[in-house]
Amino acid sequence: MLMGTYDLGGKTERLPRGTTAANLAERVPAGATNVKTAEANNRNEIFVTVGEPTTTLFKPVGKGIELLPVTHPNDLIAGEAATFQFLLDGKPAAGLPVTVIPGGIRYRDQLGQMDLKTGADGKVEISWPEPGMYWVNVTTPQVEREEGEAAGPPAIARRASYVTTLEVLAP
Repeated sequence: MLMGTYDLGGKTERLPRGTTAANLAERVPAGATNVKTAEANNRNEIFVTVGEPTTTLFKPVGKGIELLPVTHPNDLIAGEAATFQFLLDGKPAAGLPVTVIPGGIRYRDQLGQMDLKTGADGKVEISWPEPGMYWVNVTTPQVEREEGEAAGPPAIARRASYVTTLEVLAP
C-alpha cells in the first residue's frame, strides 16, 4: 500500500486510492509540490492444520515481515519455549519488537503482555505460560528510506507489520 500527500494550488491533497509505486508519476498532478509518500506492508496470517502439519507454506516471498518458524505453529505447548524467525524483505529482521498477549483478557485483571525483541538473526524465543490463544505482533518502526534504496523514489517512509493468533496446547 502506498499513501501520500502533495501540495497543489495552496491546498494539501491526498494521493488517490490505488496509487502504487508503479503508477505514482501519473497520479501526482503536474505542478504538485511537497510530495510525501509512505509505503506500508501489513500481513495477518492464521494457520489451520487438519491432519499432518505442513511446512511448504512457509516459503518466504521476500516482501514485508514474514514468519519462518523454527518451532511449527502447530507444535506449541504451555511450559515449553518456541522459536520463531522473522524476516524483513527476505533478510533476518534484527531488533524488532515482538508483542505477545494471551487471549481471554476479558476475564483477567492483568493484560499479561510479553514484550520481546528479535535477535541479530531475526529469531525470538517465546515461553508460553499457559494453554490458550495468543496474539503475536511484530512491527517495524516507521523509517525514512535511504536515497537510492531498492523501492527507490517516490516512497520516502516505510512501515511493515506482522500479526498472527496462535493456539498453545496443554502439556
